[in-house]
Amino acid sequence: MTFSLIEAMRTYNLIWERQSAHSGESMPVGGHNIGCNVWVENDELLLYFAQSGAFDENGSMLKGGRLRVRITPNPFALMFRQTLELYDGCIHIDGTSEHGNVHIRVWVEVKNPIIHVECTASFTVSFSAIYENWRTEDREVDNQSYELFQCKEVWGDPNKPITFHKDQIEVIGTNKLLFYHRNLNEDLSFDREMDTQGMQSVKSGLHNPQYNRTMGGLFTALGMHFTGIHQGRYVDTDYLGYQFQSIQPTYAQNLQVTLHTAQTNTLEEWINAVLTIGNAKVDGETPDIESTVAWWHDYWARSYIVINGTMPDEHDAMWQIGRNYQLFRYLLGCNYYGEYPTKFNGGLFTFDPIFAGKSPWSDQKLHYTPDYRLWGGGSHTSQNQRLVYWPMLKAGDFDMLPQIFNFFNRLLETASVRAKFYFNVDGAVYPEQIGIYGLCPTCDHGWGNTTGLPVPQIKYHFSTALEVGLMLTEYAAYTDKDIAEYIGFLDGIVKFYDGFYPLNDPHGKMIIEPGNALETYHPVRNPIDAVAGLQSLLERMLALPDRYGVPNQRANWRRILERVPPITTRTKDGKAIIAYAESTSERHNVEIPELYTVFPFGQYGIGKPDLPLAADTARLAAEDAAQLSHISWHQQGIQYAKLGMLPEAIGFLIRKMGNADQRVPVYWGPGHDWTPDHNWGGSGMIQLQEMLLQSNGDTFYILPCWDKGVDVSFRLHAPGNTVIECDHMEGQTRRLNITSNLPYVNIEF
Repeated sequence: MTFSLIEAMRTYNLIWERQSAHSGESMPVGGHNIGCNVWVENDELLLYFAQSGAFDENGSMLKGGRLRVRITPNPFALMFRQTLELYDGCIHIDGTSEHGNVHIRVWVEVKNPIIHVECTASFTVSFSAIYENWRTEDREVDNQSYELFQCKEVWGDPNKPITFHKDQIEVIGTNKLLFYHRNLNEDLSFDREMDTQGMQSVKSGLHNPQYNRTMGGLFTALGMHFTGIHQGRYVDTDYLGYQFQSIQPTYAQNLQVTLHTAQTNTLEEWINAVLTIGNAKVDGETPDIESTVAWWHDYWARSYIVINGTMPDEHDAMWQIGRNYQLFRYLLGCNYYGEYPTKFNGGLFTFDPIFAGKSPWSDQKLHYTPDYRLWGGGSHTSQNQRLVYWPMLKAGDFDMLPQIFNFFNRLLETASVRAKFYFNVDGAVYPEQIGIYGLCPTCDHGWGNTTGLPVPQIKYHFSTALEVGLMLTEYAAYTDKDIAEYIGFLDGIVKFYDGFYPLNDPHGKMIIEPGNALETYHPVRNPIDAVAGLQSLLERMLALPDRYGVPNQRANWRRILERVPPITTRTKDGKAIIAYAESTSERHNVEIPELYTVFPFGQYGIGKPDLPLAADTARLAAEDAAQLSHISWHQQGIQYAKLGMLPEAIGFLIRKMGNADQRVPVYWGPGHDWTPDHNWGGSGMIQLQEMLLQSNGDTFYILPCWDKGVDVSFRLHAPGNTVIECDHMEGQTRRLNITSNLPYVNIEF
């Protein structure tokens, strides 16, 4: 049988023939920089909608609201079906009653931040559309409340009350509603954190993404009229509903929600912008479903992995993995044009927190608003965020990757000021727990702490910046795109290590002490993630074309590389394994730092020296079962794949990328983080990619860690603008197509 991407994608559709019990059973749809949770509950259609970058005064990431649609008479009396048409990027909802049929299509434009709800019926019906908002009054919260985990920047502030400020809502004419939240510039967590961390004197002019930020949108219901406001309660949260009703029964009704998030000097500028975007569609320009569908078709054709695709079986663990890979990539694609990175802790698809699963950090019930998520909205745990972006390289989603590069680059001045202010060091320092304005959220840093160093768990944990830098050099190697704008970031992070750790050992090597081996071992001397990260990144920086960096810079990079200490080993169970540091400490977390030499930093792997040493490390380094977990950010499956450890890789992958406990099979979580856990999905994507394709220089390894008895078809990207397509079926590789800009390509199976 031959492989057909279109046919395979159709088998991945989510099809529900039972309505949902609550928002936790919602289905994802999105595009541009918008994610929607869509579900039908008690014969009513409901949508949550969220947009990238919607950060309020406290650092929470706000949803735009909830839309509720009622159709009379009930269209679902005899039949109900809800389908995520994955290949087309839209949701179809079909109903049958004794009166006839109803069809609803929910989709989001790719070129514009606009949601469409299109309803048609074979008989005349009446529509009620209600915009629901739960931020209708200012609400003060106790500074120790667990609810503030959604805005770690202000949690525990002893100096000032924490207030969630209300939104503004205005009916325009008879059939439009304007809703927005404009941050109060006099109550920003930016100022709270800068001041309590001692940076009052240097904060002026630093990047402040909260200042003058407005988020919200325009709801348009042509053919309907506003009928009033009512109070209600959904799950745990009171709300006000703004209701629009059909003027007369009709066969069709289209609803539109336009979202807009921006920093503007005045509110009027923001209002004019959202009205311009929204009114363009309803005043003449036709919603372009064709270009949106075509965009999704191109997205899927650019890259795919389909497993056992010619014989789909929902009970087949490997088929599930292929479906879940594609479905999770859909969630990532919904923020393709977002200003900010897709959040590791829920992305754009969080829902009422009581349905997210048991919190790993508290036994209390999470009876909070739909805006809630663990680990914050404006704070970005770097070790977690990276896993959302690494898979975009092999997937060829290169236009999304600058989201994470720009996030760090926007904060370069702040990172440089912090390095000089706190440590009198040149370069740039980025905290592991990093907020949208570059500071460590103060619940991790400590109120009144003016040292620039946070809690011990992450006190000297700087290495994720090295990893983002390495990802940037990989991006250049894959695409040959110009990265000149980021050279200051690369230069700054290596210069910081050089200045922060000025002492050398007798061999002229940098003494990285005190240090953190990730969050797991501290304090230690020469932690392996810093050693491997510096070595790998500096080698890659020096391999960049000479146009990157002036001669003095490049000479300094060579000098710093000469200072990087060597990787050390230790003995366990009679075998040599990689050491997590040159000294030892108690274990404080469950990461395995030793394996960062395999991924992300790549000193060991297939086709590289000392493979048995790395494989023995993968088998022996963990101290107990907690370090071998598959949940959330645990990444040893990637390392098994890169080391060719097939039984271990397969076992881990099945646990990692199998169906989630939620109704949507890729709503994994909460794990260590939240639901849906995007770094869970991202790390699983990376592992699957590495099992199918690896590279070392101009040598490409096809199916390097794959059970050859399992059918797979894939299209993946590699350095040198290389694209590799492979169909492996019935134990044989039946198709292998390679295009590349490299002068020479060597293929190994």
